[in-house]
Amino acid sequence: MDNQQLLLNIELLKKHGYDESLIHHPTLDIEKNNQGYDNLRYETEDGKKVYLHSQYNLQREWQMVEKDLDIGSKDAAYIVYGLGLGHHIKELKRKISSRSYIYVIEKNLDIVSTYMHTQNFSEIATGNIFFFFGSDEEILTRISEKIFAFNIMPLFGNLTNVILPSYRQIYGEWIHTIQKKILDTIRHAYFMLGNDMEDTIIGIKNNLENINVLLESPSIELLKNAYSNLPLIIVAAGPSLDKNIHELKNAQGKALIIATDAVLSTLKKHGVVPDGVVSIERILLTYEKFYKDKEIHPKTVFIGPPVVRPEIFSVMKNHKKLICLKQGEKINEWINNDILGEDRLLPMGTSCAHIAFSFARYIGANPIIFIGQDLAYTKDGITHSNDVEIKDKIDATGNQQITFVKGIDGEMLPTSHAFKQFLTWFELEIMKDKGIREYIDATEGGAYIAGTNLMTLKEAIERYCDKKVTPLHEKVPKGEGLQEKYDKAVAEVEKLIESFERIQEESNRQILRLDKLQTKVIRDKKALSIKDKERIYKVLNQAKKVEDLILGHDIARTLFQAPLMMAATKVRMLGNEATDEIIKENVTIQKKMIASFIVGCHSVLRALIDILQKMKEEQEVDR
Repeated sequence: MDNQQLLLNIELLKKHGYDESLIHHPTLDIEKNNQGYDNLRYETEDGKKVYLHSQYNLQREWQMVEKDLDIGSKDAAYIVYGLGLGHHIKELKRKISSRSYIYVIEKNLDIVSTYMHTQNFSEIATGNIFFFFGSDEEILTRISEKIFAFNIMPLFGNLTNVILPSYRQIYGEWIHTIQKKILDTIRHAYFMLGNDMEDTIIGIKNNLENINVLLESPSIELLKNAYSNLPLIIVAAGPSLDKNIHELKNAQGKALIIATDAVLSTLKKHGVVPDGVVSIERILLTYEKFYKDKEIHPKTVFIGPPVVRPEIFSVMKNHKKLICLKQGEKINEWINNDILGEDRLLPMGTSCAHIAFSFARYIGANPIIFIGQDLAYTKDGITHSNDVEIKDKIDATGNQQITFVKGIDGEMLPTSHAFKQFLTWFELEIMKDKGIREYIDATEGGAYIAGTNLMTLKEAIERYCDKKVTPLHEKVPKGEGLQEKYDKAVAEVEKLIESFERIQEESNRQILRLDKLQTKVIRDKKALSIKDKERIYKVLNQAKKVEDLILGHDIARTLFQAPLMMAATKVRMLGNEATDEIIKENVTIQKKMIASFIVGCHSVLRALIDILQKMKEEQEVDR
């Protein structure tokens, strides 16, 4: 290959998020197969030499690979295990539908380097194709960043793995392992998407009902890197907490101690005053179990989003608060950008411990030490430590709500699907950190968290908690309200109401069109005429008006992303053949989606109008 082609390959690599360091890895010797195509003979760890592509007939090899894959009949996400010299990728790229995506995974950087030095990358690096090179951590981190998009996620309903025989022979065990990790990453993306509009509406309502508390609290920006390279202990409520909670008092004043809300009673019993308490749940049960009628130490700072129940802030009325906002959640980004004009955003995940983790990184803490972070139940089904108000015992035998994760000693432990998603979030976030700080799992039990160092709490305290650390409440200033920000909030809520009214109006028009289709065109017809099909497609395409209104509005997109994504996934799974049954099913799927928009708009508008009235009344009182 001439130098000009190599430079072009490097430029394409950069467009795909890689630098030219990839081409500095060793290159392998190219051979020609019997058809005159380039080939590689790869030496495995046990000394066997395996050709990456067929030595005799590339077309026949590809036919064997594709015969069971049903390529092109549906829009799909194709995961190709192995870059090789790209022959199979060119064949796949030629046959897939225009809305499909290809993900190419290659762990061996020598093969990547060889490809870049000998092949024309532009033959495969255009169109709907992504590349993931390097270690498991690098591959999974990049995949997690790529899949959460409305044009991509629905395709995972038709996930298709493409594996050359040679790669199955060379990397069979690794492929099996990485496939499981990729599936966990995809499931995590759907978990983060959410599927409960009612829960989202409650979140919008709580955020706005707590607007006064939010506006009066100081920004977390004042604490950025305020605890650089100082130890921080996150205390969760797992059953293993009973093993080492007695050691925690030895860390008081020598490390920041951030508690999840479920361990407040446990810490009080053992004489430990947490620097901060974290909450995220928007349900009443959190308030009733962990806050109601409790005396929380006045020097404990509340840390969390304004999505929690307002009653929690009533209990902590006289406590200092650090109200942070959830990065990636559009209602919170709207509040941050359009009302506050600040930067209070943190990647929060979905649990209290996730917030504590992100806050710890934000303030520069190092190391971050986990205790009580089991993310699993005990073998006999104990869910939480002894003094936690929601402690329970479950029967894992034949329970569909139970899955299993690897424990710190390699044993498989029962856990909930939600806890497993919490674990996946931690592991992805730790991978992204790329060794910037140390993470210590001093839980002394529970699930193994990839990327953490295992240690007893006693050892962690002796090693890292050796000097005085300023308590958090001393660094958090008192908050103060600003009338202009409150006025801005009122104006923004009014605009929000107008946006949802437009979506509701267009949704009502579309569902009337769909009703008319079902009653006058589809019902009782054994076969659809060409004219019928044209009329149906015309109506189906008119849904684009309401979809554009939703996708063009961040908060509406957050509210309706689950029904949108589920509908798109179901349509992709039907395939691209225009049979009568598929066309009729498309109408049914869309009607259900539009109906959910109407219900959602009705509920959110009712909540917003009520909140706006209260805000205006308070606005008049304050003037």
